[in-house]
Amino acid sequence: MYNLVKENIIQKQLIKAGDNVLIGLSGGPDSVFLFHNLRKLKESLSFNLYASHINHMYRGKDAQHDEDFVRSLCEDYGVRLFVKRKNATDYAKELKVTEEEAGRILRYNFFRENLSEVGGGIIAVAHNLNDQAETVLQRILRGTGIDGLCAMSFVKDDLIRPMLNVQRSEIEKYLRDNNFEFCIDITNTQAIYGRNKIRLNLIPYLEENFNPNIQNSLYRLSETMERDKKIIDKYVEIKFCEALIDAGKNKIVLNLQKLKDMDEGEAGRVIRKSIEQLKGNTVNVEMKHIDYAIDFIKTGSTGKKINLSEGFTIEISYDNFIVNKIVENIPEFKYTIELEKPMFIKETGKTVLCSVKDTSEVDIRESQSINLDFDNIKGNLTVRNRRTGDTIVPCGNTWNKKIKDIFIDLKIPAEERDSKLIIADDENILWLEDFRIHNGYKVSSSTKKILNITIGRSTNE
Repeated sequence: MYNLVKENIIQKQLIKAGDNVLIGLSGGPDSVFLFHNLRKLKESLSFNLYASHINHMYRGKDAQHDEDFVRSLCEDYGVRLFVKRKNATDYAKELKVTEEEAGRILRYNFFRENLSEVGGGIIAVAHNLNDQAETVLQRILRGTGIDGLCAMSFVKDDLIRPMLNVQRSEIEKYLRDNNFEFCIDITNTQAIYGRNKIRLNLIPYLEENFNPNIQNSLYRLSETMERDKKIIDKYVEIKFCEALIDAGKNKIVLNLQKLKDMDEGEAGRVIRKSIEQLKGNTVNVEMKHIDYAIDFIKTGSTGKKINLSEGFTIEISYDNFIVNKIVENIPEFKYTIELEKPMFIKETGKTVLCSVKDTSEVDIRESQSINLDFDNIKGNLTVRNRRTGDTIVPCGNTWNKKIKDIFIDLKIPAEERDSKLIIADDENILWLEDFRIHNGYKVSSSTKKILNITIGRSTNE
């Protein structure tokens, strides 16, 4: 099994030399299997290994036991571990989503916070062949298409699944043969959730009465669908570009007549791609939503606007068909910046890195970062979003200008303004995202040290 995981990583180019790899480590058999495989490979493949564990706090002593086990495991092998405690049940109520979805959001947000602390990297999760089979079967039962049948892939954006083609029985045998301990989540053995019922009841029934290799068959189905989807995606990209008029952060404008000229399958795929481009995925986008949008293309009139699915509206404006992402209000946030340490801003999904450099190390003409005179900074550095009454002296000016007026001048949509980052010291706003720096902090011939600021954005699973 070690060789299979290694082969996956090398052949599919999941990890490159020098990568920071963060493993989601629950303490269960799957994640422990992946942990031991990655720790053995990290020297020969020259990558850095970190681990992340979330204690969801709804299993009492069992959850604490899992956390203690993971801490001990990482300490034994010298792997840096990040731990977070957050009640998933309470968080689900707060977000008004299921516990499963709340847990997923918690995990991936925490993973990316951890990665920002180590300078970025990739997330490794321990999904296996059985997980893939269960996912495919679950989606068939709910109703799905080619995209849903693809289920999970070995790599997507910054997420890798190095053991997706490894069977659970092989994982357990590997752990037994090597005397590796792991934790058991008792809830996984109880048929109390839909996914558990598929694993514990439906799949054994199908194996006994229809196909003893049903899990391998479902896995192969996902592989076939993924290959076919790649061909379809290439065609959809062509049709999407034909119809595209404008693509913004929260809005995509399509040519209405182009959509009308397409057949329903083409138009539906273009709309689905529009949502995916705005959202990052198509979770909870069902066929009924696409059918609704296609009907709207045929019958809608200018000025008409409707809710499509959770978080999205569609509207017709003269010759345009517009897909809008509904942006929730971002709460006020403010964080103290530590120099030389990447900081993940969970409210915006952005990462800020502030470094002090000699003037010889920085080309102030390049536009990928912000450069300020470090010696002019007063007190602590903070990153935050806007407040009522905020002002800045724009570079090249000698007078204060309201941030509110700057947003109006730049035509920044109201729903995007709370997501714009502000870097400040104890006295002034030094920089406003997508604008200029403060005039009093510009680099000059007398500058000795430069504060170099870079902004990055994390992707979501």
